[in-house]
Amino acid sequence: MSEIVYSKCILGLANRIRRIYNISTDNQGVQTRILHFLLVNYSERDIYQKDIEEELNIGSASISVLLKKLEGDEMIVRERVSHDDRLKKIRPTSAGIELKERVEQNIRSVENRLVSEISEEELNVFFRVIQKMIKNTSE
Repeated sequence: MSEIVYSKCILGLANRIRRIYNISTDNQGVQTRILHFLLVNYSERDIYQKDIEEELNIGSASISVLLKKLEGDEMIVRERVSHDDRLKKIRPTSAGIELKERVEQNIRSVENRLVSEISEEELNVFFRVIQKMIKNTSE
């Protein structure tokens, strides 16, 4: 198989996953993933925009737009931190926290659909290969 086929398959899968997330979340797939990341991590540590960019592998301009939307929908707040005027800590609001169960169910549903009828051994191989591909494409 040529490299073009590999990337075509990966991009096709990524597009399908994005579509599934958007269908299950009323076209708010990325916002749901951002909120999920916050809900899972905010009580353990401070979360900043850079953390979300790295976790979801999305550029800063796109994340800024999505965070503004989540903030406008009152799902998150951004708070200044005393040690650096440029940084803003991001945390879910009480309205965002109330959605935790629904957000987790959406994520779980997509994950379960993805791995249906795939053995643990196959998933382990897939994960190792994907990690190597990520390393190969790191800048």
